Amino acid sequence: MPNLKYQKLITALLLCLSLLLIMTGCGKEGVQLRHSNAAYTVTDSQGHTLHFKEKPQRIISMSISTDEILIDLVPCSRIAAFSRLVDDPGISNIVERAQNVASIVDGQSSEAIMALHPDLILIPDFVKPEVIQSLRDMHLQVYVYKTPKSFEDVRQCIRFLGAAVGEKERGEQMVTSMDEHLKRVQKKIGNIPKEKQKRIVFMRSNGAYYSPEASFNDVCKYAQVRNALAELNYDKPGIVNQEAVVQLNPDVFVLPGWNFDGQHDPKQMEEELLNNPGYQTTDAVKNRKVYTVPAKHVLCVSQYIVNAVEDMADVVYSE
Repeated sequence: MPNLKYQKLITALLLCLSLLLIMTGCGKEGVQLRHSNAAYTVTDSQGHTLHFKEKPQRIISMSISTDEILIDLVPCSRIAAFSRLVDDPGISNIVERAQNVASIVDGQSSEAIMALHPDLILIPDFVKPEVIQSLRDMHLQVYVYKTPKSFEDVRQCIRFLGAAVGEKERGEQMVTSMDEHLKRVQKKIGNIPKEKQKRIVFMRSNGAYYSPEASFNDVCKYAQVRNALAELNYDKPGIVNQEAVVQLNPDVFVLPGWNFDGQHDPKQMEEELLNNPGYQTTDAVKNRKVYTVPAKHVLCVSQYIVNAVEDMADVVYSE
């Protein structure tokens, strides 16, 4: 009889232990499940709060820079559509990778966007307010982000978009990767004394362009070149007249290499600038220091902006 009671006790203990192990295993899995599909809340740049019961699975991006950030934040299976510029190699850094997403949106048709059944729309703050409001009126989840104007803004944008799509950790990894890339580029450039840094002017098809708040200023800073237009102390963005540019006498003219309408071939623009009678007295033209850099780097406000720093240093300090 004692042996029987002992056997029953052992059996009961083993049963309890098994149940405890099963419950513990289920408990861990449950925590992971709740974490991966946890409800979360984010607030966009306009103060609108968005609530998610789970990570969005049909995301629409409505700007090229967001396209580039989003494709590194989530798999393409979670992206419903990119912006219309994503297939343009002159301005997009992800042309080939974007082929894995079937749809393109231009932001003009709310109905076309609605037909894609998005559970999140990422949209820049430069889009017309009525377009944004029309999407919200359709009860769509719209996250408006602030257009970056500096490297730090780009970092913050990546973090905010990472939080919006439920991938905060991945966003931080992207920021770290961007910073590591920047360090490698700066190490390659070295330390150039300010008095030896080249003075450049950024030229567009309609003339020299300057903005006191633009990511291009950071590109110049990290590439260790001086944006000569900053010497004018303009407090608003705009086209700088030709006489002012000539008086600045830059060492280098830089052009963005983007034939955006089929009528602005970069090499042709270089020749036109070199042959422009109004600029013949500048050191840049006299020394034929007119260079084109990829617009997809110098005009972007995504993680690829670091490439613009390398591009700029490569052409300006090519010797």
